[in-house]
Amino acid sequence: MAGLGDTPASTEIFTDDLLGGEVALITGGGTGIGEQIALAFADHGADVAIASRDMDHLEPVAEKIEEKGQNACATTVDVREYESVERMVETTVDELGSIDILVNNAGANFVTPTEELTPNGWRAVVGTILDGTAYCTFAAAEHMREQGGGVILAMGATNSERGAPFHAHSGAGKAGIHNLMQTIAAEWAEDGIRANTVAPGVIETEGIKGATGGSLPDELLEDIPSGRFGTAADCVPTVVFLASPAAAYVTGGYFTVDGGQLTAPLPFDF
Repeated sequence: MAGLGDTPASTEIFTDDLLGGEVALITGGGTGIGEQIALAFADHGADVAIASRDMDHLEPVAEKIEEKGQNACATTVDVREYESVERMVETTVDELGSIDILVNNAGANFVTPTEELTPNGWRAVVGTILDGTAYCTFAAAEHMREQGGGVILAMGATNSERGAPFHAHSGAGKAGIHNLMQTIAAEWAEDGIRANTVAPGVIETEGIKGATGGSLPDELLEDIPSGRFGTAADCVPTVVFLASPAAAYVTGGYFTVDGGQLTAPLPFDF
């Protein structure tokens, strides 16, 4: 595929124009999984808006998108503030013409025993994950209804399904967005809006390394039948499929990308 460059080779199974003519908005699109999704969308014909709190992260990714021959929009946002989210959506529509695909990827996390979790720590993480996903979803859906439909995806996590020792705030937030996506899938199908959750397991990104003190404990591998940690690239093909017309009859779903982690018993020795 021409211009594949910085995107996962696994997306070569899709046609170059799979997302041709679509406009995608990705929160947290300047790093990690969000960056990989943004570049893959561009490889498959979409114009892409990326947003986060740090423009320094966004500008290099926007340049890569444009090098692939697609239009890019980089805009700052604090997803915890609804007015900021509205500005992000308006900027995307003004610069790229529409929002056909929304990927709620902005996240936050840190490791702490639950009894030491402060109200501020709870608000910072749940506000980003759950409030942020809700605010972006509500704001983007207004434009999607006007144009006759769209796709909303939320990046969940397997920690929402079986408890989240030492990151209760993240697990609770991710569980909330799973429920939200199921709810709007049912309510908004008549508006032509599809909604699904993609739930990665343990993915090696700079963000998770920062949350765990620089590296992932090898003991976690005992919980992963595939025998390795995931990468950002592992998450991309599922997202591309769900964003595409190939998933036209897929809504309200929950798709794990976890190397089989949810099938294994939870290790209690951290």
